[in-house]
Amino acid sequence: MGLPPVGLQFIVFGKKYNLNEHADVMLDAVAKAGYAGVECGAPKDVKGCLEKLKSRGLKLGATHVGLKSLANPKPLVDFLHAGGAQDLCNSGLMDWNKRTLADYGEAIQKLNAAGKALRQEGIRLHYHNHDFELAKVDGNRTGMDLLLEGLDAEACDLCVDVAWVKRGGADPAEFLKQHGERVGFLHLKDFNDEGWIELGQGKVDFAAILKVLPALKKVSWAMIEQDSTKLDPLESIAISRANLRSKFGY
Repeated sequence: MGLPPVGLQFIVFGKKYNLNEHADVMLDAVAKAGYAGVECGAPKDVKGCLEKLKSRGLKLGATHVGLKSLANPKPLVDFLHAGGAQDLCNSGLMDWNKRTLADYGEAIQKLNAAGKALRQEGIRLHYHNHDFELAKVDGNRTGMDLLLEGLDAEACDLCVDVAWVKRGGADPAEFLKQHGERVGFLHLKDFNDEGWIELGQGKVDFAAILKVLPALKKVSWAMIEQDSTKLDPLESIAISRANLRSKFGY
């Protein structure tokens, strides 16, 4: 099995560009930079946007929501089905500011239920980590320990964000190696002391991550994600994709 395709998570576009107004400019830049697909929310004109993706040789890889949105999954399912995609990423618990043992328990229950229902629709649910899951919640157990213990791996696996793992105090490559059977999706992200930075210019050891990646047989996509950029996003996405290719051969 080869490496998963490299896509782009659209958070980097921020408020400057959006699919409802700037689809052609955005998708032209994504295709030119050499991405295989995208992770984005549904625009107003889903059919038109999907046609634009197809015309540029791009695929809809996934969409990404908070846990509360999984209470009404039909719009998400319809969007993914329309685009031929099968991956849905979830970030966080029910409330970003509530991370107790009880909060994790509630989230795990909802993720398992939602994931089982989504599997019936041919869609895989992935829990996307940030740094707070690496913090201790119950004695010596971290939030990630609770998630790994409580989540039904067939209902909800992990979307590992390598930069957030690093910021949480763990080694991303070792984390991937240890939990490879539970990893179904990847977010490739980088940072330095000033914040988020284009991939390959920060503290994340992508060379080590790339050594582990071939063993992660369940990963469907590796999405480059940058929460914000000091550059024009169109320039930023080209730099990250070029760096991944030139520096790390991917």
